[in-house]
Amino acid sequence: MSRTLRTDPYPLRAARRSAGHRVEIRVCRPRPGFHHPASAADVARLLEFFGPTARYGLRRVELRQQAATTGIALGGYVPPGVVVLLEQPDPPWFVAGRLSDGAAERLRRAGARVTATWSTTRVDWDGPALRDFVLFDGLMHEIGHHLLDHTDRRMRTADHERRADAHAVRCRQRWAAR
Repeated sequence: MSRTLRTDPYPLRAARRSAGHRVEIRVCRPRPGFHHPASAADVARLLEFFGPTARYGLRRVELRQQAATTGIALGGYVPPGVVVLLEQPDPPWFVAGRLSDGAAERLRRAGARVTATWSTTRVDWDGPALRDFVLFDGLMHEIGHHLLDHTDRRMRTADHERRADAHAVRCRQRWAAR
């Protein structure tokens, strides 16, 4: 039963099929008061580091303006194969109300300083922390969804979020260990 459809391991299939394939990176100018923490070069360097398994089937990565100001959004995955990273407000961020404990802890793990009062939360970013947050919690999380779309064609579930988060954590650890 050799050469049966989808029986070869994903990394081998990805390496074979993505040879010579370049992922298009589109950059849209951010609005005043916003910026793209990760540049097109940062995205390309990360995709190159993680190799064919991260690039296979990925058509493009777009650095776009946010459609609406409904809070902090990093990006999204648009099947098939488009990852969108959204512009971010210039630091510091002021969020109405208090962040959940989980959200505040996630930002702290990424290198942010989170200060909460009774009515607002202030989020400060130092050095490359915001860029890394967008690259891993944004880009690599959405590529985690893309990998799930390639390997498990069922509808999206809550488990997909956990698996995409786990993929982003593994990628951050691999990047830090380089």
